[in-house]
Amino acid sequence: MSEKINLKAIEQKTYNELMKDGITEILIGVILIFCPAFYIAPFLVVFYFIPIFFGNKILTFIRERTTYPRIGRVELRLEEEKEDYSIKKTILVFFLFLVIVISITLSIMFIVEEEIQDLSILYKWVPFGFGLIMFGPSLYLIDKTGQKSYYLLGFFSAVLGLIFSLVVFSDAKFGLFLYFIVFGILILVLGILRFAWFVRIYPVIPIEEE
Repeated sequence: MSEKINLKAIEQKTYNELMKDGITEILIGVILIFCPAFYIAPFLVVFYFIPIFFGNKILTFIRERTTYPRIGRVELRLEEEKEDYSIKKTILVFFLFLVIVISITLSIMFIVEEEIQDLSILYKWVPFGFGLIMFGPSLYLIDKTGQKSYYLLGFFSAVLGLIFSLVVFSDAKFGLFLYFIVFGILILVLGILRFAWFVRIYPVIPIEEE
């Protein structure tokens, strides 16, 4: 039992060190900023699923050129790895399902909005709904890093979404797009600052030639 706990602690410590590079925040920020583009060109929503299904590969590709040369890379391999269906992971799957459903719903709304009388109430409350969904990634990061501070991500996104949902805009879609842009810029700036700090603190490890 103690061995399993130690392995989990090592995994969390390793992942926490990896998250210090800020690359995850940069990618999330860019995705959020470009979310309004789905309304301008609905077919672009297809690209939204790229980070969902290929996010880890994209992060690995970038980190192999920026992060791993500075801090190295460690992988834990267990001979008999059992899937852990914990409450947190179940909630994460649920939130991921919600993200996909809402993405498809928004795409349909953007395409058929001319045939529906009034979608303003839906546009108005999307920011708050998306803010609540961000508790999913928060729980995932907490489970992977062991850092409770990631609750702030879900809390901040939900509060910011509630503010944008309560503010009266002349066009509800404008408030929706503004939420994604503002939220995305804040996350992007955080990621850039963390990356700049990471590069400064961790120089590239020189490889000694034999």
